Amino acid sequence: MNVVGEVGGRLAIIVDDMIDDAESFVAVAALLKEKGAYKVYVMATHGLMSMEAPRLIENSVIDEVVVTNTVPNDLQLSQCTKIKTVDISVLLAEAIRRIHNNESMSYLFKNISCED
Repeated sequence: MNVVGEVGGRLAIIVDDMIDDAESFVAVAALLKEKGAYKVYVMATHGLMSMEAPRLIENSVIDEVVVTNTVPNDLQLSQCTKIKTVDISVLLAEAIRRIHNNESMSYLFKNISCED
């Protein structure tokens, strides 16, 4: 595994579509910290986190994992304090409504703030 670019003294963000066993995320986070990143965050749409993933994350150098609520993860949240969930139910509901009514989807990207 190689790091391209300088991460020393920087915040590193690992982005993927889903987290399942978390082993690769833990390994990448360790490498980033070794190269000088002062914080490592993991962001993923789907937080499957099967088997030992919550324990691996909890015992790793990862500072925080942020996933959406597309997959139920109450058990994983109870096993790891580093996992945070973002509720996207309102956004999905609005997207479905707009598609059903043949309305613009680009509105969602232009008019939804981070607080929503």
